[in-house]
Amino acid sequence: MVETLIKTKSPDLIHHEISDMLSKGVSYIDALVLYSQKERIEIESLAEIVKKSTIFKEKIRLEAVEMRLMKPDDKFSKLC
Repeated sequence: MVETLIKTKSPDLIHHEISDMLSKGVSYIDALVLYSQKERIEIESLAEIVKKSTIFKEKIRLEAVEMRLMKPDDKFSKLC
């Protein structure tokens, strides 16, 4: 049985790696999906890394609210 090694990446490193897509107007959500496909990382594994970053979570939450994928909540309103 061959074990697959998964590189541990920090949220900062991932943000750096997707920054080119973000500068071209790609949304955070789309950039993360494309990044997971490119790096062959399951989206669930990438989500575990992203959850470690408050900044990432809030940017994604803001984007989701703007796209009407979720409703703003009290916690979100206080941060903005």
